[in-house]
Amino acid sequence: MKNPVRYWLGLPLVIILTSGGGCTTDTPQAEPVRTLFDFEKTAELDQLHWQCGAFMEQDKQYAASGQYSLRVDMYPSTEYPGFKAGFTQGWQGYKKLLVDIYHPGSNEMTIAYRIDDRDDNPSFADRANGRIVLQPGANIFTLDLENLKTSGTGRKLNLEKISGLYLFVHRPPQPVTLYLDNVRLVRQ
Repeated sequence: MKNPVRYWLGLPLVIILTSGGGCTTDTPQAEPVRTLFDFEKTAELDQLHWQCGAFMEQDKQYAASGQYSLRVDMYPSTEYPGFKAGFTQGWQGYKKLLVDIYHPGSNEMTIAYRIDDRDDNPSFADRANGRIVLQPGANIFTLDLENLKTSGTGRKLNLEKISGLYLFVHRPPQPVTLYLDNVRLVRQ
């Protein structure tokens, strides 16, 4: 006669192994959308780099997702005022960065972006830099991450080591206000 306890304990193991519940070496898949910032909690503001010449606060105007956006006021007193955020978790597994930006002005304007994959404040040539043209009203900034390269050396950015995202204006002649929301990474 078979030992009923051994038979009973062995059956679940056979079921687990044949149904894919056993050990695997597959890399976990990234979530379809990863929200970096939605500005719904004041604790998110602690992840931002604060500097003179820019003021940031939660605001109920122009929220694209949830109840709040981030109001960013940029003043002429600083050379590069704007939104600056640091990251400790990489962006690997994602194809695009999307940011909802509301421009309350009446004329088209251009802002700049900067993305670092090193913590040592890389030179202009060794980081990704670019321009974003904003129309008055709601805009969605979309950046292809798969081909993201440094501006001078052409080196492909290491998405596992993204350490900074900057959205800013260069020496604004007058104060500028923008509203940011739903900063996210998407797989498609």
